[in-house]
Amino acid sequence: MMVRVASVLTLIALLLTGAIGHAQEAPADHRVAQARAQFERADEHYQAGDYALALEGYQSAYDTLAALGHPNAALVIFNIARTNERLGRVQVALEGFERFLVEAPADAPYRDDATRHAADLRRRIELQQIDAPPTSGGGVSPVGPVIAAVGGAIAIGGAILGGVALSESDSARAGCVDTRCPSDARPGIESAQTLANVADGLLFGGLAVAAVGVVLVFVLTDGGDTEATAACGPTGCVVRGTF
Repeated sequence: MMVRVASVLTLIALLLTGAIGHAQEAPADHRVAQARAQFERADEHYQAGDYALALEGYQSAYDTLAALGHPNAALVIFNIARTNERLGRVQVALEGFERFLVEAPADAPYRDDATRHAADLRRRIELQQIDAPPTSGGGVSPVGPVIAAVGGAIAIGGAILGGVALSESDSARAGCVDTRCPSDARPGIESAQTLANVADGLLFGGLAVAAVGVVLVFVLTDGGDTEATAACGPTGCVVRGTF
């Protein structure tokens, strides 16, 4: 059921006339008349369905009355709230009706209507929250930092293993003269060379994985459906996953 704002206008006009009809201060009298004119134009827009223009007019009328400290300024809040409701601004309209119930006099018109509209709007908001689809997180996905950390750990392991390989190579070559080594030193040298090759693969492969992780930090968001793993072996490192 549509609440006709014109009936509120009539009441406000009578209240304003009674309040300042015998006022001695001409500027205040003029500003109240200005507020009444703003309200009348807003009411015309409302009845025509031009709710955005109506909202501007009601707000201007309220601002004028509130600046004067007029006791009936709060009555216009009902019109502002009702127009916001027509515009589909559910949360703003609810706040307006609640404000009207707090600031308007206890015997103000349309208190029951304001209470009813506020209850309906609260329920609308609840239903919208229930029906709203889950939203994906907009933060940084943990996949990138995890892969970068794994790559860094692999590279560090490769560097450590490279140090071990170098130490074993030095030990195995202890009996060598220039490039000539005794036959019993060959197994140790070959073992050290194998360790060195594995260390190189882990070091450079780990750095490559860490670089991929850094790139993913800037590319992926936390959508909840991203999976990835990183692994390295003697032949190199790979990153697998779904993005």
